[in-house]
Amino acid sequence: MVSNRMARVLQLLDGGPQRRGAVESAAVQAAEALGVDGLCAGLGTGSTGMVLSWGCETVSARLEELQFTLGEGPGPDAAAGAPVLAADLTAMRAHWPAFASEAAALGVRAVFAWPLRIGAISVGTLIAHRATAGPLAEEALADAYALAEAVTLVMLHQQYPTAGLPPQHDQASPATYRAEVHQAVGMISVQLGVGLAEALARLRAYAYSAERPINEVAALVVARSLRFNELDP
Repeated sequence: MVSNRMARVLQLLDGGPQRRGAVESAAVQAAEALGVDGLCAGLGTGSTGMVLSWGCETVSARLEELQFTLGEGPGPDAAAGAPVLAADLTAMRAHWPAFASEAAALGVRAVFAWPLRIGAISVGTLIAHRATAGPLAEEALADAYALAEAVTLVMLHQQYPTAGLPPQHDQASPATYRAEVHQAVGMISVQLGVGLAEALARLRAYAYSAERPINEVAALVVARSLRFNELDP
């Protein structure tokens, strides 16, 4: 059973497209109900990252960018189908060495992630973060599961509107999101004569070492300002 605070959030999320402002404000209230500092949710899983579509405050968005750049973190793990409750990131340094360090630099000490599911299929992730270490309260865990279900429906409606409703102008579809990164990976693959998986790993490694978002590095590759076959070994 959800708490009264989360019940109010779910009511806002059930308001439909005519209440998009209320749907957006629900993210703030959801974070308060869960006892976290912020959260975000998006569609898409695996190495392609996810399309941030809801609750994308600054730190949450940065955490997702880190996960996409580094290829590790609670989001990718949760996408496999099970929640990831990292109540203390210092205890996760062996599992996510780069992510745990970078998240700590942002002032994040705990991260929690739940898969967004349609039946048995994971279609995205809900991620919450907090500046203090410690587990979520038992009531908050029940709230989080209910929130994940509601957010899944909201985002699917945004991505695939029906009944003639227009899509939100600021939403990207999972098929086209970060297309420049995929284009850059293909170019690096050709330049180095390696497979796509290794090319993506090389791109991520370069972005991490240069302390730049992977999207920025990809743009340089696509613009031919950066060629991986001309880098020093």
